[in-house]
Amino acid sequence: MNVVPIFLNVFLPWGAFVLTCGTSSFYTMYAHPRLAWTMITAVFLFSGFSMLNAIYMRKYDPDPTWYSYTAVAILVMAVWGTAVGQNNYSQWSLPYYQIQDLKTVHNIDASFTPGKNVMDGGLFFFNPGNHLDNTRSWHFKFKTNYCVAPIVTNSSAPLSQEYSYWAVGKDCCSMSSSDFRCGSWGALGAAGGIRITGGSDLPYYRLAVQQAESLYGLTAPQPIFITWSSSPAFEVAGWNQQVFKSYLIMVAFALVASVFAVTAMLCSYAWIGRGASAYAMDDGGRTGQSALVGGIVDYGTKLGTKLMMSP
Repeated sequence: MNVVPIFLNVFLPWGAFVLTCGTSSFYTMYAHPRLAWTMITAVFLFSGFSMLNAIYMRKYDPDPTWYSYTAVAILVMAVWGTAVGQNNYSQWSLPYYQIQDLKTVHNIDASFTPGKNVMDGGLFFFNPGNHLDNTRSWHFKFKTNYCVAPIVTNSSAPLSQEYSYWAVGKDCCSMSSSDFRCGSWGALGAAGGIRITGGSDLPYYRLAVQQAESLYGLTAPQPIFITWSSSPAFEVAGWNQQVFKSYLIMVAFALVASVFAVTAMLCSYAWIGRGASAYAMDDGGRTGQSALVGGIVDYGTKLGTKLMMSP
């Protein structure tokens, strides 16, 4: 019950959260995943060492200590930080860094520029006159409704007759007709897109394109999937800002949680060594005070009887 263990038990678990969450959220996890997982593993090894030390102290030291709380708190914070960091990474950081590694392609004409010429593109900016063809959009339904629509120039088919560029989205189109309402579909001047670089949705978008090919007689051997956007570069930059925002919010929340947990443990430790009140109810239903008075009376009676019987 002094400031040093209190300080350590607030900031050691919190530091484990900051390290694991930060390592698994940002660029280190993308560029150097082995180094990132080595750092996270080191935190878990430190937690394991703390647990062994706590077991030893509970066995050989009769005095109450903070070691058990420290071990459990570090483990919980490390697991929590890793889980939060991985969520940030998969949702925001990974798509951001993947797009940054690809090229930004300008002045695309869907009728003249085949997709095989821009397979390394990440951000696409189309010339005026390029737009979504809602009359040839379709979908594929598997739990989620996966929607696709080809990008064309002035409603004309590409010269190669291959539809290379497809806008995509989820749960933003009709189930029974050609109706696409994904991304910035209704924004005036929207003529750009952010490439879908991976994830579990790609196979379902390909199936949706195959259904559109069969339905409308199209050809799309190498479709490039993008999310239609009026400002692709600004939207991608927002992903990087979002991961930092999420990280800072969770770090602040973890500090509050650590302070609260230590405060709760202090309240628990404050009762160590305190006996039951003399006024507490005993097993027979009498108060402790009544039991004490009854005991004194009984003792006095026995002592008086003994004195009267002595010669």
